[in-house]
Amino acid sequence: MTISDLRTFATFDGHGGKVSKRVEVLDHEPTAGGPHEGLVAVRGPHPLGALDERAAEDASERIGWVDPATLRDWYRPDRVVVSRPEARQSGLEPGTYADSRGRGRVRIDGLEARLGPDGRPAFRALAGPADAPVADVPLPTDQAVRLVVIRPVDRGFEVVTTPVSPFLSPGRHPAFGDDVVGLPPRQASGHVLVSASVLLDGALHEVDRIDERAATIWIRRDDRSVPIATSSVGPDLVRYTAVPV
Repeated sequence: MTISDLRTFATFDGHGGKVSKRVEVLDHEPTAGGPHEGLVAVRGPHPLGALDERAAEDASERIGWVDPATLRDWYRPDRVVVSRPEARQSGLEPGTYADSRGRGRVRIDGLEARLGPDGRPAFRALAGPADAPVADVPLPTDQAVRLVVIRPVDRGFEVVTTPVSPFLSPGRHPAFGDDVVGLPPRQASGHVLVSASVLLDGALHEVDRIDERAATIWIRRDDRSVPIATSSVGPDLVRYTAVPV
């Protein structure tokens, strides 16, 4: 599974304050240097005010390009409730999991290992039986597609999935350098000050901030803070520096 397998929706507020119906945020990549650079493609019944709006495959919907800053309340409607018999048949057990690209679904031991040794956030994966789990290697978030939380409810088990951002916002973060693979998580060993840069067109641009809800990265370009869509930036194009504080 990849990020593109998960449909993302948002509310578009780009036409005189009249909020449209929800739009689906598509994963189309704009051409570098083209008129749509920094924009994201959306599809919906009424994406009024979108650039280059045109009819979609479904005649009741249209596609266009919008500034990600005009999109609010990004979400993926991934919540289901399964009965207890269905949960037993599927092997669902309460806990927090990560869907990863390389290792499938793994349990994670809370969110203790938030910062990997290379400056990226990470999760501590668990292996083994549910009653005696063993800590496995930390899992970088650029390998985790989404978090899956399973909890018991009256009608069975609720399964809620949320996207995992592969980006680490600049700023002060707890450091977990004392964690040892195979041992229980330890308390934070201090803090680190993380700065980030994005590699675009062969040049590094400093990251001012990352707005995960708006799926937007604000970078410095020509002494200005410019928004770009996170969907247009791969995690491998972000460079981090972590300095102990």
